Amino acid sequence: MIPRNIAIAGAGIAGLTAALYLARKGHSVFLFDAAPELSEVGAGIQLSPNAMRCLQALGLGPALMARAVSPSSVNIRSGQDGSQLATVPLGRIAEDRYGAPYYVIHRADLQQLLLEAVQNTPEVTLRLDTKIDNAEISGDTVKLNGAAFASGIDGVPELFDLLIGADGVRSSIRQNTLGGAPAKHTGFVAYRATAEPPFNLEHLLSTSGLWLARNAHLVQYPVKNGKLLNIVAITKESWEEDTWSHPVGRDEVRKHFRNWTPEALRLVYLPETWTRWSLCEVDTRPAWTQGPVTLIGDAAHAILPFSAQGAAMAIEDAAVLSKMVDKHGATPQALQAYEAARRPRIQKMSKLVKWNDWVYHMGFPLRIPRDIVMRSSTPSQLLDRLNWIYEWSPEDEDI
Repeated sequence: MIPRNIAIAGAGIAGLTAALYLARKGHSVFLFDAAPELSEVGAGIQLSPNAMRCLQALGLGPALMARAVSPSSVNIRSGQDGSQLATVPLGRIAEDRYGAPYYVIHRADLQQLLLEAVQNTPEVTLRLDTKIDNAEISGDTVKLNGAAFASGIDGVPELFDLLIGADGVRSSIRQNTLGGAPAKHTGFVAYRATAEPPFNLEHLLSTSGLWLARNAHLVQYPVKNGKLLNIVAITKESWEEDTWSHPVGRDEVRKHFRNWTPEALRLVYLPETWTRWSLCEVDTRPAWTQGPVTLIGDAAHAILPFSAQGAAMAIEDAAVLSKMVDKHGATPQALQAYEAARRPRIQKMSKLVKWNDWVYHMGFPLRIPRDIVMRSSTPSQLLDRLNWIYEWSPEDEDI
């Protein structure tokens, strides 16, 4: 294999993971991000065994074990009356079944871990405060455009063999280089916060929770080595703001959950401040790839977070992309093979998200048979339904 120069736009989870994978194949990777510094974005994320298998392959397993939490289960409950609907076993049961753990972690902790690994990888050059506005494709090479590139950057080549757009749901590479559509608001809003639980909620620091109600649901799980609760409240709302997120007070969140069970309300009332996020998605039907340019993660296929697989899909993308580059070289053929390999799984995941949207947000009377089905399912049966997600490995996808 001949080492090549590969550019990556965006130093989030997708971009950092892709940089590590490609650098380990011997390529020179140039990672660009528009932000002057990489700071915390969002709150907690879930790393299921399929994602952990990829991160372990990068040697990050021990560091993740030291920073993450392995919840023993996901307890699904009614937002109306607090009754238990189902329990999905995780912890040791999931790790024994899938050969990799199920972790929950604060996004900042995962990003910092990946950043430290990148900084310790000589083949990766990280340039912050460097925005790629668009790129020019010339044959099998690509030139980056933006204010920082106008007069050249010392140590950065003028032409690259590949450009990977990992710049998120509002991707400039998707819109300005590949001609893709902008992201659209889905009609859902997520309120995110972390808080230290009082003694009467400390039992929630060892499990994850999912609370279901009409047009809304609530998620909670531990982060920061089990010291804080990550709480996500999702509701159907329009979005009129110019920015994609902004801080709000607790009263803004409370008004959407005032009729919920008191047990769930204790979670909603816990944080004093929240961040309100527009939940966006992109049309995944247009091609992600054109010549030496492709997209990964949310830039390619942002979907609603109703399967807890957004970060996992981005991490999987990075692993499969690296595999195809290793097989076909740093060529457009490798990028076409990557997209062809990933599309079926992303489409299946999108269908699951739409199904979960319908199931999670049922009102009366549909929620009655839903609850009966959930209560009649054994924990093992519930976990079986997730096998196709959690058993995945990069070796499953080959073109």
